Amino acid sequence: MCLVVPLKVIKQQGGQWLMEDKRRVKSLVGQVKIGDYLICQQDLGIEKISKNKAKLIRDALRQGL
Repeated sequence: MCLVVPLKVIKQQGGQWLMEDKRRVKSLVGQVKIGDYLICQQDLGIEKISKNKAKLIRDALRQGL
């Protein structure tokens, strides 16, 4: 079973993005910019989501849902 996590982009480094948890990911989605939220699985950004959706997912994970 895989867990995907929404993370905030804080910096671009070469062809990768540095996420708020210091993870470096390659994005599979276009037009990513600093401050965006990506659903990340291992070292891949697989979907760009809104800040509100990221908050909902994070809150659910904290509550164990």
